[in-house]
Amino acid sequence: MKSSILTACCFYLFLSGLVSQNTNAADFRYLLTATGENINIDGVANEKSWMEAEVFSNFILNAPIDNVPPKRQTRVKMLCDKANLYVLAECDDDQNYVIQTLKRDGFGNSDEFAFLLDPVGNKASGYGFGVNVMGAQTEVIISPSNVDETWDNRWFSAVSKHSDKWVVEMKIPLKSIRYKEKITEWHINFARRDPEHNELSVWAPVPRQFEAHDIGYYGTIVWPEAPSLQGGNVSIIPYISVRNDKSGLENDSKLQAGGDAKIALSPSMNLDLTTFSDFSQVEVDAQVTNLTRFNIFFPERRQFFIENNDIFSNFGQGADQVFYSRRIGLDINGQPTPIIYGARITGNISENLRIGAFNMQTDVRNSVGANNFSALAFQQRVLSRTAIRGVFLNRQGWNNGKFDHKDYGRNAGGDFLYTSNDGKLGATLGYLHSWKETNFPKANGHLYGGINYNGQKFRGYVEAQHVGENYFSDMGFNSRLENYDPENNRIVRIGYTNVGSMLDYYNYPLDSKNVNYHWTGLENFVWVNDGGNGLNEWYTRLRHFIFFKNTSAIRFRLNNNYVQLIFPFQITTPALPKGNYNMTEFNIQYNSDNRKKWVYDIFGVYGQFYNGWKHTYRAGITYRVQPWGNFRLGAEHNDIRFPAPFENKKITLGTVRAEINFSTKLFWTTFLQYNTQADNFNVNSRLQYRFAPMSDVFLVYTDNYGINEMVFNKSRFVVLKVNYWLTL
Repeated sequence: MKSSILTACCFYLFLSGLVSQNTNAADFRYLLTATGENINIDGVANEKSWMEAEVFSNFILNAPIDNVPPKRQTRVKMLCDKANLYVLAECDDDQNYVIQTLKRDGFGNSDEFAFLLDPVGNKASGYGFGVNVMGAQTEVIISPSNVDETWDNRWFSAVSKHSDKWVVEMKIPLKSIRYKEKITEWHINFARRDPEHNELSVWAPVPRQFEAHDIGYYGTIVWPEAPSLQGGNVSIIPYISVRNDKSGLENDSKLQAGGDAKIALSPSMNLDLTTFSDFSQVEVDAQVTNLTRFNIFFPERRQFFIENNDIFSNFGQGADQVFYSRRIGLDINGQPTPIIYGARITGNISENLRIGAFNMQTDVRNSVGANNFSALAFQQRVLSRTAIRGVFLNRQGWNNGKFDHKDYGRNAGGDFLYTSNDGKLGATLGYLHSWKETNFPKANGHLYGGINYNGQKFRGYVEAQHVGENYFSDMGFNSRLENYDPENNRIVRIGYTNVGSMLDYYNYPLDSKNVNYHWTGLENFVWVNDGGNGLNEWYTRLRHFIFFKNTSAIRFRLNNNYVQLIFPFQITTPALPKGNYNMTEFNIQYNSDNRKKWVYDIFGVYGQFYNGWKHTYRAGITYRVQPWGNFRLGAEHNDIRFPAPFENKKITLGTVRAEINFSTKLFWTTFLQYNTQADNFNVNSRLQYRFAPMSDVFLVYTDNYGINEMVFNKSRFVVLKVNYWLTL
């Protein structure tokens, strides 16, 4: 398999020479105008400097089709001084705005404008600053594979509304971003969302198969002179919290203080520090129904771990990742464990070399022991959008104030990520190795690779990986290695080889009055177990989606799943026996126009489930009170019927979510979840007041109840937390 993956990657590298080149950086250039005026950020832009600044317009569509002008144009100007970048955008409109939320970081489906920039120009990381028509801000960190919406920093904006347009004015302090000295050209783009016409337009063209923020398609701004170092770029974010926890009959109250610090070691290198970390304001995980034999991957929600996390992430394939930050500071049930301290360095050493390193120490809580976690990663750009990456991870047990040298888990490896200049062709080849305190001389590696193509009409990939049975990732996630044997009540580790492929076809009917595009695709995934167990699972999906111009969509899927159970499956009573099962199911899904006050979605599945039949019904309805309220009710019910003597299963999951935005500074969100499979009813209510830039007061209430046999309180906590962002 190693030789076949290498051959495929080389073949794709050869093909890349046939692909047209992306020349946006050379073709779209803007000369910045320096100003000595005091620019008042009020959305009015009546300063003389704005009147003299060059205008660039002629935005072009990215979605739903590309390379045609939008129905409404956008005009942008920029200014700079020694400490700030200024952006002014005039967005033609008719006041028939769509406003989904006033909440911070709620960017996505409102009338919006975004400024995107890559100061270093390495196409590996950048920033985005967005504002909707009501002034709600969103700032993100952008990488080729991720948009991190949890990043927060200080910047300023204001919006004014007129009869024929709305105007947004921004000030981006240079202290808020990381850049290199002596560089006079930065890469940028702008994006404008017009939901009334279901259009997304950009300044520098981005093909429709890529997101508008794609970092490989930015244009260029030219500074009058390279921006100088910003002295004193240090931010301190202390917090204090009062918390009451109830678990069973135990009740505990405590006062806690801690905080974070952000220190610019250089214009492109940052040091983040945290001590006695507190993430009580983070919203609880959305509960899900699990009908598989394996664990579910839950996303990270804690800001410290997500910010700049891309340099440590995506080593592996799919959900099989060597780094999964939820292994730090959370137990297997997602409950927090104490973090005593953490330190992280991320940034660019040179234009082409980016590094990351961190060390974190956790404390003992209940049955979870103390651990020290360390990581080191690098990303070296070798071509325009191609990188060689490496990573080293170490989990070390900590007992009685010292390292336990018999308790550790380590991983090291790297990969080669090729992307053609226009983003259409890609190839990956990587290897990861593990070491444990018990010596496993064989089957302790993870080899992965693949090729992909992203064209206007055809898109697809072929990927393969092999994970050895003695491969451990104490700081990572892998759901299939550990198999539960209920007959002997034990976990059996089984290595496997996985091959996956996808081929999609997109059809854009230009003469249709209602349809934006059709999406037809075929997916296929195969898992073969090591040790002579042979084919374990084969999954094939045929699908057809139709996306309409009014933002609604309908999806059809036909799925076939072959499974060889090598151990009984305890989805019912008695457990399903070992053997071969071939299942086929059909599902249909409809999502309504998301611009309306009432938005709904329905999903239905009917088909075989092992030796029985499954009916799944899921529906949700959202009522939007523009601009201040969103209220959603959702329900999912699985009705699984098995032949005798197996017990039928009925699993219900219900959710209620209410979001009230009193202003762009005061938000109240309440989330209720009812899950019969987890035997849990959960309430999470959070009030947030942003009393100063990046400074908040949180009042959070969370409650969990058992529901199946009798209603009883499992746990409850109430916390009042205040944090303040101080820039030195």
